Amino acid sequence: MDKNQPFFDPYNFNTMQQNTANQQNIDPTMDQMPNPMMYYEQQYMYYRYLTQVLEYKIKLKEYENLNKQN
Repeated sequence: MDKNQPFFDPYNFNTMQQNTANQQNIDPTMDQMPNPMMYYEQQYMYYRYLTQVLEYKIKLKEYENLNKQN
């Protein structure tokens, strides 16, 4: 996952536009609100990355222990 990618937080309401009476749309925040699935996909990719790193470290330790015994 790219570390320079902007992080999408669906619970950060400060980034949403305020509704003004001069705009013609009923809810202008819906036009600019990103898809919430993007947030969950980012979290899932990060989880996968962490589990792969952890699995790699475990296998590396097993390999080092096997070499020590031989």
